[in-house]
Amino acid sequence: MLLTHPRRSNLVLCFLPLLLLAISVPAMAQQTFRDLLPEPRTPDELSDYQRKLLAITLDWIRGVESTPGTSVNLREIMRTNDGGIAVQYHVFLKGAPKDQLYNLLTWPITEVEPSRTVDGLRLANDGLVMCAGRTPEECQSPLGKDDPVEFTFSFPGKGEIIREALISADNRTRIFFAVVPNPLLNKDKGCSLEAVRLTPQFEITMIRGKGYKPNETLHFIYKSYDEIHDIPVNADSNGELVFSVSPFIKGKYTGTGEAKLKGANCAPAVSFNWGK
Repeated sequence: MLLTHPRRSNLVLCFLPLLLLAISVPAMAQQTFRDLLPEPRTPDELSDYQRKLLAITLDWIRGVESTPGTSVNLREIMRTNDGGIAVQYHVFLKGAPKDQLYNLLTWPITEVEPSRTVDGLRLANDGLVMCAGRTPEECQSPLGKDDPVEFTFSFPGKGEIIREALISADNRTRIFFAVVPNPLLNKDKGCSLEAVRLTPQFEITMIRGKGYKPNETLHFIYKSYDEIHDIPVNADSNGELVFSVSPFIKGKYTGTGEAKLKGANCAPAVSFNWGK
């Protein structure tokens, strides 16, 4: 089965230590995502929105609210660049009960909250997500029974993240995961730097660095137009760093951001076009 996902000033850094991710998916039980992420109108509201969006996305990526003992594996099965990038994955779940049907939730960056996109998914013996098509409750495929689902992302933007979740029909099993089909990532001497688009025009951009020395003091260098920022930041005990930036320049509506994360032995860099 083919499952397609179509696309539709001063530098601000937002850091979220692992132990301080207070806004996360459990709040869905009492609040909607529109409650958590109301449309920002003031600088303070934008800063709060940036913090919450980063926190929720990190929890989603890390599977913080996934059912204990479960895991997910995405296997890329096709990538083309004929007139635009298209990427397909097979998704395998481990530790999830196979006697349940699953509903797929998708949260693209063009939407303010997740929505159900496919119901009645089944797991094969090896955990592969498929459309079994054997009962009316199971999703149907024109290709026949037990058809593996091809999670397909057509023309994804550079650095664009797609957050997804598979929730069992009895709501007892939840698996959260995310994918960046068209990554903005560069490496240098064992270190990597990635810019992840959290909003359509890079208004909020997640920066991920890996491969640095544990607790190393780094320099995050960002340039757009004539503005240059050199900000000291610290890697964690694993030599990694995650934060978000709001890259817009006052009085400008579009531009190119050039980011570098410089350590003692490496300095990977990425660039991206923000704005209209």
